Amino acid sequence: MSSPAARLEPLDLVRLLIGFDTTSRGTNLPLIDFAQELLEAAGARCRRTFDAARQKANLFATLGPDTGGGYVLSGHTDVVPVDGQEWSSDPFHAVVRDNRLFGRGTCDMKSFIGVALSLLPEIARATLKRPIHFALSYDEEVGCAGVPNLLEDLRVAGIAPALAIIGEPTDMRVVGAHKSGAVLHTHCHGREGHSSAPEKGANAVMMAGEFIKLLDDVWTDLRADTDPRFDPPHTTVQANMISGGSAVNILGRDALVTWEYRALPDRDPSKLVDLIRRRTDGELLPKYRARAAEARFETALRASYPGLVLDEASPAIALAREITGANQVDTVAYGTEAGHFQHFGIPAVICGPGSIDQAHKADEFVALPQLGACETFLRKVIAKAEA
Repeated sequence: MSSPAARLEPLDLVRLLIGFDTTSRGTNLPLIDFAQELLEAAGARCRRTFDAARQKANLFATLGPDTGGGYVLSGHTDVVPVDGQEWSSDPFHAVVRDNRLFGRGTCDMKSFIGVALSLLPEIARATLKRPIHFALSYDEEVGCAGVPNLLEDLRVAGIAPALAIIGEPTDMRVVGAHKSGAVLHTHCHGREGHSSAPEKGANAVMMAGEFIKLLDDVWTDLRADTDPRFDPPHTTVQANMISGGSAVNILGRDALVTWEYRALPDRDPSKLVDLIRRRTDGELLPKYRARAAEARFETALRASYPGLVLDEASPAIALAREITGANQVDTVAYGTEAGHFQHFGIPAVICGPGSIDQAHKADEFVALPQLGACETFLRKVIAKAEA
């Protein structure tokens, strides 16, 4: 094994990671190169998986015995855009103010990755009886697109960790379940015409408006199916983006509605999508087909991730509760990669520094005491791997 390098402090490492602009639309390779250099200096065995263009990579690294099992420390490397946001400082140059570290990705989720990497010299010196793995992924922010490649590579290679700790921001609370989610596109295709004669064409913009109203109606019905462990306690459906039309006096030929669902984790979301398709074709389409035979709605799934179903017997939850002393296991409405780990047979728990309330906003921050709490938590994970 290589001799461990001098330790970088957690705050310093998080600052360095923030300095890599890993917005999902770009590459994350410079950050992956940096992390792999640190990991290999500590003696880690590393493997990468790439996106189709080979401009983004997942990194999986293992320290300790080659015995199977072990604990995964998992985090995504990408961040959401800062476009249009008013920041008080450079979002890719982390600064400390009022006992908080500000910068894009400070809470979501480079602080967890930075703290974990800062402990590499200690992991290298430890007498591990179980391996410790690092899983750094790409494109979580656009639908958890990267981590399935990483997990499939592990399956093919016969690498089967015992559990995974996903370091998304939970204020270091133990989270054992989250909703599933998806991003969908519904294309509304109509027929152009003069806006003075709307019944001689099919206005795709109006089609989109009626489709959005249908989504809201479906959401209203979903409120009857509840799980009080979640906030909100039901599956949600909503449109978040709409585009279409070419001029104020032309019936729109095309419109696009981008929408999402966030479903209770033990529900089958495919049934929800099928319901929306059936209602669209049965309730909305006949009106527009009567005006234009070519009118149609086309719905396509763009990205999705499974929910994390609460498993009271999960060794990941048991480990996190033992380390933190938590008396309860929380749930969250937002999605993470934990559901993918569970889907691949790796028990998962979510526990990381920072608050989700700060994620994706201007002046994103993590409170500095959260870094200390994460460091303490991960040191106890290392100790468990030595036991």
